[in-house]
Amino acid sequence: MAAIQITNYSELQSATADWLNRGDLVDQIPAFIMMTTAQFNRELRTRDMMTRAEATSANEYVELPGDWLEHYSLVLSDPQNNFPLRYISEKESNAFKAYAGGVSGPVTAYTIIGNAIELVPAPGADVDLKMIYYAKIPDLNDIQTTNWLLTKSPDFYLYSVLLQAAPYLKDDQRLPTWIQLRTAIAETIRLESEASLRPRSQLSARAPTFY
Repeated sequence: MAAIQITNYSELQSATADWLNRGDLVDQIPAFIMMTTAQFNRELRTRDMMTRAEATSANEYVELPGDWLEHYSLVLSDPQNNFPLRYISEKESNAFKAYAGGVSGPVTAYTIIGNAIELVPAPGADVDLKMIYYAKIPDLNDIQTTNWLLTKSPDFYLYSVLLQAAPYLKDDQRLPTWIQLRTAIAETIRLESEASLRPRSQLSARAPTFY
């Protein structure tokens, strides 16, 4: 098998077709790639997925960024200080609002409701927020031809896409090898991310995104 460079969506499709060596599955490869990215967004939480967003709002609910996947931290900021807000459950938020009777005040906590951040208690006046969150890995297609994970770990992408074909391959002897290789790379990615997050005080997220 000739070596194939994998730097973009087209090359990933070609490499997958070459490794599968199944002409009847070529038309399924774009779907395999789409499902692979969806799987990554369910499974991975790495430093490379972290990004920042800022907002100023007087509202109780602040819309989440469009690429938001999971929260990491939220702080209330002013020119001199950043005040970390405590994450609480929806149940705790409802209990607090019932106890406070809807009175606004200094924000001390937050929760996630649908596609919005709920500030607790409601601020009543403009507050500045800074959030670090896990952002979705962008889908690959003919327009979005690459993303940071494909650039960083093309082998991880390839073995993951190959495994999406498992229902069609059945007793293919290559499957255990692909699983083993994918598992080993996933563990390396996890360990690398954990190491890069220590200590957290030195965390540097990716370029800011605003919402």
